[in-house]
Amino acid sequence: YDHDLEMLLTRVLEMGGLVEAQIGAAIKGLAAGDTRALDIVIAEDHRVNALEVSIDTDCSHLIARRQPTAGDLRMVLAVIKIVTDLERIGDEAAKIARMGKQGYAQARLPRTPVAAVRHMGEIATGMLRKALDALARLDPVAAASIVREDFAIDEEFRSIVRQLITFMMRSE
Repeated sequence: YDHDLEMLLTRVLEMGGLVEAQIGAAIKGLAAGDTRALDIVIAEDHRVNALEVSIDTDCSHLIARRQPTAGDLRMVLAVIKIVTDLERIGDEAAKIARMGKQGYAQARLPRTPVAAVRHMGEIATGMLRKALDALARLDPVAAASIVREDFAIDEEFRSIVRQLITFMMRSE
């Protein structure tokens, strides 16, 4: 039973690593104008989706077979929520790649917002890495500190959106 829980956690961390790599590749491809790298990010999105379905199925089977209680049940339910969020992050990486491809195809990507997106991507990737580390160590204090960091990235996001809106209004 403990082995099943450990394997579940290992697969979540594997999925997290894949998602982290996708974000990095999408941001790097966007910044460098590397449409081939962006194509790879888009193509790899199915792996993240498949992992989510597989881990979710494993969680359902674990609940049905083992009927976990207390802390173990909370862990399984947390894993279900985590893989859903990781899948959404993977979708966002693919969206960055698609938008980057479209922007480069139309020769409409300004350098300033790309640099801002790269900076925000680095912050988000760092937060994801810290969250995965907190999960691996089962450290609730580290997890809580990441929640507080989220406010900083929200403000960065609003700033970038304002920059992009300004750029779009000028280019019309």
